[in-house]
Amino acid sequence: MPDMHKRAAIMAQQVEHLASDVMEGRAPGTEGGRMARRYVEDGFADLGLVQAGDDGTYSHHIASIGGANLIGAIPGSGPRSDRYVMLGAHYDHIGKYFGRIHRGADDNAAGIAILLDVARQLTELDNLDRTVLICAFDAEEPPYFLTEDMGSVHFVDRPTIELDKLDTMVCIDMVGHALGPDTLPDEVRRTVFAMGAERSGLGAVVDELATLDDRVRPRRLDADVIPPLSDHYAFERSRIPFLFYTTARDRHYHTPSDTPERLDYPKMVGLADHIADLMWTLSTGPALTYDPGAHDDQTTLKTLVDIGRPAATLHQDPDLVNGLIDKLERRLRNHEPLNPFDRAGLRSTIIAIENALA
Repeated sequence: MPDMHKRAAIMAQQVEHLASDVMEGRAPGTEGGRMARRYVEDGFADLGLVQAGDDGTYSHHIASIGGANLIGAIPGSGPRSDRYVMLGAHYDHIGKYFGRIHRGADDNAAGIAILLDVARQLTELDNLDRTVLICAFDAEEPPYFLTEDMGSVHFVDRPTIELDKLDTMVCIDMVGHALGPDTLPDEVRRTVFAMGAERSGLGAVVDELATLDDRVRPRRLDADVIPPLSDHYAFERSRIPFLFYTTARDRHYHTPSDTPERLDYPKMVGLADHIADLMWTLSTGPALTYDPGAHDDQTTLKTLVDIGRPAATLHQDPDLVNGLIDKLERRLRNHEPLNPFDRAGLRSTIIAIENALA
């Protein structure tokens, strides 16, 4: 395996190319979008991924918008090789607005760079059980988000595999930046949020893998404390076990300033290693049972307290954020469960923390 510095340099090169002038923001159905698709497709071919799209190609066409998902496979060799686990990230962005290119380095060229690194690691293994699908989704961004033309929704509606053989979906989106400014502790800045583990009993797996690498710090949140934000939505809606990894939105989100030099490439390499270990575990592990009503209130509260307390110092009204965190900390200390109203109320706390970090 290439060393960390070489892998970080490769990721930086991939992000810079996807976020370059020539790609013009990678909007679906545009020449820039098609160029991005060819670039990712070439990456799949270089890795030797099996073509798993339409008609023996990588492409899974979204004819209505002139776009396409890209789907490659790493075949399993065990008794469950006819079953699947999926790693997905979208490669599109929002294109040009008012003559300015929105480059989408963090959203989501970084996710594609990690996707390709994980795929490379998995192709070097000979003990996968389930087949791993590597999916680069198109049309995740507005105006297609949460519509039938969204790439991941299109996949679930018109799958290239038997959907009941898909055991888990892992989604990565906006994972390239450090969390908050450099005045925060590294333990906070290395954070990546992992959502959905509570619904399929994967909490212990995520937590154990989170201890293996000091370059990244995955922290779990319940999936329902934020609205749907990415391609995991279509799989969640279909009650397929999922995990969604994100570092959430920062102040460069959907602006021309989402550029490659702002990303934390060592953190991205650490997350790629975490995800590769996760995908191997999912490929070789037991079948999961999906429970849409499952929660892990204590873990969610702990994550928000651990992140929110340092973030409060950055907010224009620190007393407001600290007051919200004090309430969460009391619930955590008293092991109090949360009711549906409480969980909905957590969104205001998350917004306050997100605004502080941004």
